[in-house]
Amino acid sequence: MQKIYNKLVRDKMVDIYKHDVENKISASNYSVRYMEKEETLERLKDKLLEEAQEVFEAYGQEDKTLLKEEIADVIEVIDAILFHNSISLEEVLAIRDAKKERKGGFEKGIFLESIDYFDKE
Repeated sequence: MQKIYNKLVRDKMVDIYKHDVENKISASNYSVRYMEKEETLERLKDKLLEEAQEVFEAYGQEDKTLLKEEIADVIEVIDAILFHNSISLEEVLAIRDAKKERKGGFEKGIFLESIDYFDKE
């Protein structure tokens, strides 16, 4: 039975698939292709959403092991996005720090309910 995935996977997964096929562990064949940079960037957006959804699903469980794993996956995807866009993590963290200094973080759990604005005439 063939299962179609059509998704971005981690770099070393090819070695795992090859090992499984050679040793008749879980599969008899596999198919991968190497994408150009532009497609990789598009697939990274999909992967970020996939991994963020997995964080969402792991949220609230008493055992934080799965949540930690899923957050690690999100960070890995972000690292790849940075790499493929030639952006340094240090640059992004500096922007984060400046924004946090100016506007604060999310530690206090403040929920904005409403603002009454002046009417523009």
